[in-house]
Amino acid sequence: MQGFRLPFPERERQPFARFAIGFACTIMTWASLHDIYLIGVEPRHFTAYHRALLPISNHVLLAIQYASVATLGLGMVFGAATFAVCRLGSWPQLGVGLAWRLFLPFIALIETSTLLVGDFARARHAAGQTLPFPAALYPDETAGIAYTQSVNITAYLAAAGFGATYLLTLFLIRKRSRPQSSATMPLNPA
Repeated sequence: MQGFRLPFPERERQPFARFAIGFACTIMTWASLHDIYLIGVEPRHFTAYHRALLPISNHVLLAIQYASVATLGLGMVFGAATFAVCRLGSWPQLGVGLAWRLFLPFIALIETSTLLVGDFARARHAAGQTLPFPAALYPDETAGIAYTQSVNITAYLAAAGFGATYLLTLFLIRKRSRPQSSATMPLNPA
C-alpha cells in the first residue's frame, strides 16, 4: 500500500510545508490578537455564546483557544492555495518570503474593515437603528454583542474577499513575470 503523495515534485515539498505552516501560523497569530481584543470588549461573546471546548477560565487563553480552532485548518488550506498560486506550473515561481510580505497588508485591510464595521454597528445600536447584519445573527441585543458580533462576521467575510483578492494579486504578479514569446515581444528599436 502506498502512502499519500503530493501532486508536485519532491523538491517542492519543503516550500509547500513553509507555505502551509507559515500562513497557518500568521493567520492564527492575527486571529488570536483579534479575539483577545474582542474578549476584552465583551467577554460574553466567548463565555456565553461559544460552545465550551476546554475548561479554560482565563480570557486571554480562551480567546487564543477559539482563534486557533477557527483558523489552524483554514490557515493551512490557505497556505496550500498560496503555494499553488506561487509555485505550480511553468511560470516563474514566487517565494514564500515575498508572498508573506504581500499578505501583511491584506491582513491589515481585513482588520481595519472589521473595526470600521464594529464602530458602525456600535453607532447604529446607540441610535436605536438596525445593525449591519440580519438580527438573527446577533445572540442578544446588548451594545457589546452588537459590536463584537459585527466585527466577527465582518472578519469572516473580509477574510474570504480579501483572501481571494490576495491570491488573484499573486497570480497576476506571476503572470506578468513570465517571459514573453518572441512573437509577442516588442521590437528592439536599435
